[in-house]
Amino acid sequence: MTLSAAITLVEASIRTLGLDPVQARAPQEGPGARFALRRGSAEVFVLLAAPSGAEPVGTLRIVAPVIQLPAAEKRLALFERLLRLNASEARGCAFALSDDAVVIVYERSVRDLDASEVDAAIRTVGAVADHFDDALAREFDATRARG
Repeated sequence: MTLSAAITLVEASIRTLGLDPVQARAPQEGPGARFALRRGSAEVFVLLAAPSGAEPVGTLRIVAPVIQLPAAEKRLALFERLLRLNASEARGCAFALSDDAVVIVYERSVRDLDASEVDAAIRTVGAVADHFDDALAREFDATRARG
């Protein structure tokens, strides 16, 4: 699948969420596309990257910030909790660190990408982030992250 076709799939998926893909489009440096959506209390970013040496057909990456890292003394417990959540409740995506924030990430090549997969990935990342942003913030006395 071409990057252009993948962008069309993402735009169609955004429409099924009742959102306007033109309004959801965010600034993007270089080739590709970037969309910013809200799913409950979570911000979800859908990024389509141009082909590169590592991925000759381009990539789809969906990221949602969850919480800012808590105080240093709480991080070991947080990291253990995140690993356990990855094994039990992340459902096709994973918790990760980006700078000083915990995020939910889904990423794959756009090769053989289909509309149902894009839709499910956006919904899943949004639902997991929306569920865990408040829960983890309370549990670890942290601040909800913002994109």
